[in-house]
Amino acid sequence: MTLSAHAHAQADGACELHVWPATAPMNLYIGFGHGGIIDGSTKGREGYPAAPENPLSPDRQAQLLFEAGLPDLLKLPGYRVTLHPEPLDSRTIRTTRGRIAESTAPCYAELIVDDLILNQNTISGGNGLRGSFRFRTFGTDPAPMRAFGSWTLVKLSAFPPKPNEDPDKGIAEIVQAFRASLVQFAEALNKPPRTKR
Repeated sequence: MTLSAHAHAQADGACELHVWPATAPMNLYIGFGHGGIIDGSTKGREGYPAAPENPLSPDRQAQLLFEAGLPDLLKLPGYRVTLHPEPLDSRTIRTTRGRIAESTAPCYAELIVDDLILNQNTISGGNGLRGSFRFRTFGTDPAPMRAFGSWTLVKLSAFPPKPNEDPDKGIAEIVQAFRASLVQFAEALNKPPRTKR
């Protein structure tokens, strides 16, 4: 049974939350004489190290999204989760005005993991997982009632693992960083609006 089939069985409510993972994380390396080209090694740029093997494939992200309890996390009680295992292309994400999924549910929401970037900074010594998330809610009108997007950043200390280090520790850390990214985004999404004094 697929993840999306499991997700359909979570609830019998009429409201739907559709969720998409990102592609595998991009690699942003910043070092002396290297200004931070995305995926520099795969683009053949000299001096950029090969990107580390990353455990956050779209399939792994989908599993983590499925386990995250998204209706509670996003404060959408009663919403039925539909998990789409294939990432969306950039054009679809940025140009689709209405609902991306074919759904006629009277209440409908979308969570898209737009981008994941592994930041490696040998100058500052700080590594981190950056995530870009997009969220929209719809009622019966074609246009969304609300659209919200935000970046998250979770620091890493064990990923990518060094050659003499246990890789399992680094893998566990970046998986936990993805979970923490979801929580960060949900907190930003649900933050009360500022009131004018």
